Amino acid sequence: MWHSLAVLILLMLYAHEVKAQQTFTALSYNIENAFDTIHDEGKRDQEYCAGGERRWNNHRLFKKLKAIGKVIAAADEQKPVDLIGLCEVENDTVMTYLTECTPLKNLNYRYIMTHSSDERGIDVALLYSPFTFHPIETQDIRPRTHRKKTRNILHVAGIIAEGDTLDVYVVHLPSKLGGGEAQEVSMNICQQLLSHADSVRASRLHPNLIIMGDFNAETDSPQLMFLTQNSIFTDQTFGLEPGTYKYQGEWSTIDHILTHTTTLSHQQTRILTLPFLTEPDPIDGHEKPYRTYRGPTYIGGPSDHLPVVSVFHTR
Repeated sequence: MWHSLAVLILLMLYAHEVKAQQTFTALSYNIENAFDTIHDEGKRDQEYCAGGERRWNNHRLFKKLKAIGKVIAAADEQKPVDLIGLCEVENDTVMTYLTECTPLKNLNYRYIMTHSSDERGIDVALLYSPFTFHPIETQDIRPRTHRKKTRNILHVAGIIAEGDTLDVYVVHLPSKLGGGEAQEVSMNICQQLLSHADSVRASRLHPNLIIMGDFNAETDSPQLMFLTQNSIFTDQTFGLEPGTYKYQGEWSTIDHILTHTTTLSHQQTRILTLPFLTEPDPIDGHEKPYRTYRGPTYIGGPSDHLPVVSVFHTR
């Protein structure tokens, strides 16, 4: 009798544990030049304006945004993704179209984005579900560099459903073009990012931090090594296959999700390779990201990057 009672109690405790343990999902995605068709004064966006050399138009824009919405909706089979960090978004118009003129409208996503001095006019943005994330503070962090106008870092602090604070950073570091000078700029931005994140972490009773975005650098690069080896951040994309970006037949992971958590428990991170995200690669006979443009030629896919998604357990 006592044995049966003990088993019953254990089963009840286990059921309570499973019920209390929920999931929280974050997705990072570079959506490849998500421009509207209107010229922004002072920005080099003419090639994506109506009548520009890429023949960009509203039909192509909405086809792209619907595909991005499909990616976000399919990323988690259990429930809507809680946070989505997006890179290469031009402006509020694009984000309004994405949240209100695609199937994402039914999920009631809200967004926050940067307004930086990037020469081409592209920024980063954070989509969030208001049911599971409540923003309490937003910062548009401008990189301290005078050599290159580049994207700002987006920092959003919010309360998740369990009542804990979560600080999210969305970043898009400069490209590798420019060699050593470009890497120096990226390193300076990483130093600024880590300093800011350390200050935030020290101010939280139970710190939970996520840094995600396009770093234009792999896990073993000086930038990522600096952010992970000498700090408390873990690169959850380490060792994932096949990669998030493919150039001349070679895969690399340049999109990352870095974490430091106390009340969130990392469960898994994966690169999404859904069938509609890839196309055949004639170079090696395998797959590659189904991009929107190949050079000046319109292809019609969602992006030249693959998205990364991390799942966490919460209590």
